[in-house]
Amino acid sequence: MLSANILPSTPPEEPLYPVLTAPAENFRLQKIDEMANTLGQEVRHYRLVLKKYKRAKKFVNWGAAGSSVLSAAFSAFSALSVVGLLATVPLGSVSRCFALVSLGLIISSRKLEAKSKKHQEITTLAITKRDPVNRLLSRALNNNAVSAHKFDIILSEFQQYNVLKEQV
Repeated sequence: MLSANILPSTPPEEPLYPVLTAPAENFRLQKIDEMANTLGQEVRHYRLVLKKYKRAKKFVNWGAAGSSVLSAAFSAFSALSVVGLLATVPLGSVSRCFALVSLGLIISSRKLEAKSKKHQEITTLAITKRDPVNRLLSRALNNNAVSAHKFDIILSEFQQYNVLKEQV
């Protein structure tokens, strides 16, 4: 029974920690892959948001056009009213309400246009930064090695994207 509690005198045959082969290379490939995935996700996200802004802008423009037409129609009806003052006041009020709705929708349309322009610029920026990163990543995967110089170039591209994105 005593021999069961005694540890063996020889060390284990396999090493306790695995031997890492070129840890810098794996780290660089992993970081480049993360940057490429992040840029790809940014492109997909901003394209989707841009599509939604364009759809909302189209809806708002149609609403503004419709309310402008209704405002003009009620204004014309109030001007051509035969009954007189009794019909002119309510028709004029309705006309003014539609004109205010139209004005609000036009202002909303301009804000949506500015936001969609911003998202378009960010999408274009993400695409222009994603392509060199993917190209350098594919070269690195062919060689299965990334030099420190190429890694610095990719890292600077990604940092430059973040800085330019904040400026937009």
